[in-house]
Amino acid sequence: MGHIPSNMNDGVDFGRLYDEYRPRFIEFARGYVRDRLVAEDLVTDTFLYFWENRDRIDTSGNVVAYLFTTLRHKCLNHLRARLIRQRVQSEIEALENRVLRENIRSLELCDPRQLFEGEIERLVRESLDEMPSLTRGVFTEQRFRGRSYREVAEQFGISERRVGSELEKALAKLRHALHDYLPAALVAALLERLSRP
Repeated sequence: MGHIPSNMNDGVDFGRLYDEYRPRFIEFARGYVRDRLVAEDLVTDTFLYFWENRDRIDTSGNVVAYLFTTLRHKCLNHLRARLIRQRVQSEIEALENRVLRENIRSLELCDPRQLFEGEIERLVRESLDEMPSLTRGVFTEQRFRGRSYREVAEQFGISERRVGSELEKALAKLRHALHDYLPAALVAALLERLSRP
């Protein structure tokens, strides 16, 4: 690599330098980064950096050596950044693998019937919690505690007919809460069981 005239304010000299050394620099960079497009970008950045800072750079020495050193630094920075990204990716993959293994182990150990019943109980409980207090109270007393319509009506100070309408409201809300989770036939069977006096 030869000495280039120091007057880099002359666009002709810079253009000649760029045309002559760009292909060699790309081959050098490609040998390390293993990607021609990345190598081309690094070489372009090197020349661009030199051109933008030419007034602050001592061009009395070997300009090609300066450019080569700049390119070497850019290649090093690129490879170090890639190494960090790969390390982070490896850590993420290791964490994902650990979570997958734990999920597999958890699923292998769980009883599907308990899992299913537990999920249904959770949905029913959440749905009941969202109901107005009267609707929830009537449903709980009549369906879960087995009280008669008359007993529930007396407890809440409402008519037996109102007890029936509050039960219908509760069942409608439960039907809505379960319809996305269970097939229609299972929702119907579950609500049939819950709706028996």
